Amino acid sequence: MTDAETAHSTEADPRAADAEQLESGRYWAMIGIETISAVDGEAVCRVELRDDHFNYNDVVHGGVTSGLIDSAAGSAVRSRRTLEDIAARPHATTDLHVSYLAAARGNTLTATARVIRMTRTAVFTEVDVHDGDDRLVARGLVTFVITQGPPVRDRT
Repeated sequence: MTDAETAHSTEADPRAADAEQLESGRYWAMIGIETISAVDGEAVCRVELRDDHFNYNDVVHGGVTSGLIDSAAGSAVRSRRTLEDIAARPHATTDLHVSYLAAARGNTLTATARVIRMTRTAVFTEVDVHDGDDRLVARGLVTFVITQGPPVRDRT
């Protein structure tokens, strides 16, 4: 994402800066996932494909696609929750279903995620993934649980 795109996305979406903070230095950075937008239960995330995203058959590895689906769905959920609420009651993926529809082509994968139902304790999302040729290559359903307290951080 260029500096101009980043400035535009944070102006249009005040939570974009918060999303960037949550994503930096983590799994997202390793895969190269970028948040394009995340507003009112909808999110668009993208991966610029690199050689290490491809498997031995020279197609995008399914793990890249499923990771993008899970991450885009999480962005859609975060766009409906405040940072304070997330800190007090984090959400976590409890179910991830991916249908791979075609081998991805081109240089990018773009995931569009939508919250389809949100309750006090669960969030249901759907995600479509298009490749660089704008073909639908995967569809995902992701369910999140909203926990009852802050996460336990025991990394001994």
